[in-house]
Amino acid sequence: MCEFKVLARSFNSIEDVGSDIIYAKFNYGDVTLRDIIGNEKTVNSAIIDEVNVAKEQLKLFKHPIIKLLFNFLKKYEECLNTGVYSEELESLWEDVKSAGSNMVREIWLKLKGD
Repeated sequence: MCEFKVLARSFNSIEDVGSDIIYAKFNYGDVTLRDIIGNEKTVNSAIIDEVNVAKEQLKLFKHPIIKLLFNFLKKYEECLNTGVYSEELESLWEDVKSAGSNMVREIWLKLKGD
């Protein structure tokens, strides 16, 4: 059987989040990991970035905007499936846009601002 070491990368760090992982599931912005003895751990606001069987390594990418985006997509899918519009969709989209705007502002101040 193949057990994975799991690393989570963000823009400024790499974190070891698990070992002997035999199961990984992405669910709307979170990744649930299960190890060989059945212990589960959820890595919030993350996506699966790379699966390398040869190295027995699973890499995740973490950032707060991931959860916001997938909350929006989940509600969007719900509206499509039910045929019912929800004003919550607009609020969730505003959350995504606000987080993105803050990121742009932060990088602008860091790289171009005085």
